[in-house]
Amino acid sequence: MMRITALNSMSLAKVLSLMYLCFAIVFSPLILFMVSMDGIGLTEGIFVTVFFIVFYGIAGAIAGFLIGTVYNIVAKQVGGIEMDTETA
Repeated sequence: MMRITALNSMSLAKVLSLMYLCFAIVFSPLILFMVSMDGIGLTEGIFVTVFFIVFYGIAGAIAGFLIGTVYNIVAKQVGGIEMDTETA
């Protein structure tokens, strides 16, 4: 059994930022479609979509950093997360 007792907050911020960015890119055609259905022009729709992608990437970084920091504080109190692992 292994125990995760600390996380590198900056590392988690980078990973979540890229994950959120990937999700935003995947869902950006849907966002562009929804914005175009609202009667907004193509230029404004593209601006909203790009803003959505950038915002999601930044939000992922902030969320990852906060989650890592809070986890480290809590893990000191309760001992971390226990995991069973096996080698293949």
